[in-house]
Amino acid sequence: MEERLERATKRLETARDEHLARVDAEMEKIDSEEKRLKNRLQNLYEKKTECVAANSDAAASDDDRVEINAGGKIIAARRGVLCQLKGTRFEALFSGRWEKKLQRDDSGRIFLDVNPKAFRAIVDWLNVLAISTEDDCPESPTADEENDDILRHYMRLFFTNCTGTRTNNIDSEIIKSKNYAKTIHNWLSEDGSEGVLSLVHRSSRDGSAIDIDRLESNEDGSNGRALVIIETTEGHILGGYTNAYHLSSAYHLGHDSAKPCASKSFLFTLCGFDLTSPCKMKVKNGANDVTVEFTRDVECGVAFYSSKNVYLYTNKRVNLSIGHGNYSYECGPSEQLRSIIKEMEIFQVSDYGDPQKSNEWCHSSNDIASNRVEDDIFPAGLSDAIKEKWRALEEIETEILSLEDSFTDEERFVETFASGSTSDIVMLNVSGTMMATKRATLLVVEESMLAQQFDDSKWTEQGSSKSQVKQWTSEEVVEWISNIEGIQDDVSNLFMENKINGSELLALDKDGLQMIGVKRVGTLCLLFDEIKSLKETVGQDVATLIEHSPYCFGKILDYLRLKHLNALDLTGQPPLPTVCDRRKETFDKVVKYYFPGDSSKLILG
Repeated sequence: MEERLERATKRLETARDEHLARVDAEMEKIDSEEKRLKNRLQNLYEKKTECVAANSDAAASDDDRVEINAGGKIIAARRGVLCQLKGTRFEALFSGRWEKKLQRDDSGRIFLDVNPKAFRAIVDWLNVLAISTEDDCPESPTADEENDDILRHYMRLFFTNCTGTRTNNIDSEIIKSKNYAKTIHNWLSEDGSEGVLSLVHRSSRDGSAIDIDRLESNEDGSNGRALVIIETTEGHILGGYTNAYHLSSAYHLGHDSAKPCASKSFLFTLCGFDLTSPCKMKVKNGANDVTVEFTRDVECGVAFYSSKNVYLYTNKRVNLSIGHGNYSYECGPSEQLRSIIKEMEIFQVSDYGDPQKSNEWCHSSNDIASNRVEDDIFPAGLSDAIKEKWRALEEIETEILSLEDSFTDEERFVETFASGSTSDIVMLNVSGTMMATKRATLLVVEESMLAQQFDDSKWTEQGSSKSQVKQWTSEEVVEWISNIEGIQDDVSNLFMENKINGSELLALDKDGLQMIGVKRVGTLCLLFDEIKSLKETVGQDVATLIEHSPYCFGKILDYLRLKHLNALDLTGQPPLPTVCDRRKETFDKVVKYYFPGDSSKLILG
């Protein structure tokens, strides 16, 4: 009897020890993972702190007036207005965190190589946003038809969530429920197709005919990924996603080997049609004949089809056919769904950024996910607690990676888009209209005459008169002061006594003038205005003369700006310039002058 009791006791003790050992091992793994994440977060914090210390303006505040040289036009706004959309590249640009890295013109203003009208539209929109309530937010900024494509590129550049900032929000007039937005993102994520959703067509805004030129292509010339969302007059919501599509001027439904195959595609219904829950219908494994087509000359022209059937088809009405026969898509909630289209939106789907980053994100999440405990290892209560801890760690790692990716993207964006020396800014006098751009923008098309005119072998830094002013001796400064009407000789003597040279003259503000001994308020204000006027006027007389229409050359310059952004991997392929009919002939001539031979096709198509 005692022997049997001793065996049972030993077995119990052994089981207890094994159980405690498993608990200790699990706790050790959890503690190790938690420590790793805390160290990772601390490293990111230290990196940010170091970067801010090196590049920021510690005195920056929301009330600062920020002056921006936007492609040659001066735009001013409060820092708080420019930075109200936190987490965006636009906010990062003007936050003060990168103040010492930003490229500046001769007058010390932040220089951005952008279309002034499109940039002005963004600032105007932010001004209205700053005085709006959450229930009365303004619509997205708009520009005239000729600048609309440029504005859309800038909105993606500045406000599309950056690398690693994975969000469930969708810029949609149809998807207003966060749950529906999350469902769509989850569906995309399941197929490894998650990314940034950029609106390229909204029927209520752009008309029912699709402008297929707005749908961008991949670098290899193939068409990219797109998401279609449709709302019917009854309030039903449905649509589809494709990782490849065909663009056409008219429907040509039917299998064609020349058309790209949508290997990762799905159709969906979110609500309506007597559904109890959203339904996703994926392309079946092995199906290799699914084609998605966007058509220009048909109202709401979208078609998802295969060699055997048409599954989603729009032409004022929407037809969704997902039955139980020999179809390339999984079965849907009904054989046939038909309704009248109220609104249709098409989104370009693009990667968050560096594919390696995306892989790292997936890999890291999977590492933690692989540590999830099996149901039968621990008692139910303990098992649930351990699972909850692992889920929390997984969510925290995703958040940390998002912060890391966001900071990396912010740093790269400022470095590639907004940094540079003052000498790299090229002032252009286009038949009397002043424009400004980066020299790299003019060099982006190597075959062009502009690239030849401004390349290293022929380009010499524009002999800015401001550069000449900076070289003034103290005697030349005194001579300039003496020629200002209303300035007494004793004031000129103050500049001589303090040996103020040209560079110091341009740096003087009212406090500086007082420090050298200027005391009379009238004289102080007069000198400050004259110095400010000197800063604003120098440089204009040394701009490179362009003897062509400002309208036509401006169109070329806007295209080159977008082309340069694309070369920096900051935006997609630029659209062809939109030119009014009465100027088309002149525009073609100017383009062919600057882009001889086949290079003109780049802009003229």
